[in-house]
Amino acid sequence: MWIFVFAVVGAFASNQLGWVAAEVGRQPWVVYGLLRTSDGLSRAVGADAILGSIAMFGVIYLLLFAVWVYVLNDKIQHGPEEAHQMPGATTVRGLIETAGRLQAHGGSSMTAAGGSEPDPEEK
Repeated sequence: MWIFVFAVVGAFASNQLGWVAAEVGRQPWVVYGLLRTSDGLSRAVGADAILGSIAMFGVIYLLLFAVWVYVLNDKIQHGPEEAHQMPGATTVRGLIETAGRLQAHGGSSMTAAGGSEPDPEEK
């Protein structure tokens, strides 16, 4: 079962590597030899801006990963919550008793057209 604990890292890594592969593949003219790599560089965006962007994304992803691990560990340590059941609500008798109490209080019928009071003759 321990392998499943660490298997999550594989999905995270494959997601990121897929993103990198998609971004690297965005140079179709360079790949086909129609454009030199030196001509494909941006003159407006410098290498320091690109490196800073990659570093910022890395930091943000690491922080999100740390928060995810913290919350997941907290949920595991807390364990499952107790189920809260209303007594008699899941039995036929409980449903009939609840319907009788609602009728005794003079509540309007939810099935009547327009939500109006039921006819006194129907009682």
